[in-house]
Amino acid sequence: MEYNAYAFILEYHNAIEERAIAVARGMVWSEIETTPSTIVHARYVDTVNGIDIYYDCGADYYFFCPADEQEGE
Repeated sequence: MEYNAYAFILEYHNAIEERAIAVARGMVWSEIETTPSTIVHARYVDTVNGIDIYYDCGADYYFFCPADEQEGE
């Protein structure tokens, strides 16, 4: 599926759901660009402060998207 994802991910030891939610709350997202990204194994986690949080099960990382811009939900 195609996502308009921010150029920021949580991976490695940071790839835990609690940390992803904390990042969604605290990051200044207006300072980060978005890019169209095709991600096959994405699982929706939550929406926090207008940011959708997804987990890429195939690559083991969290990514973030503006909540109002997703195509295929």
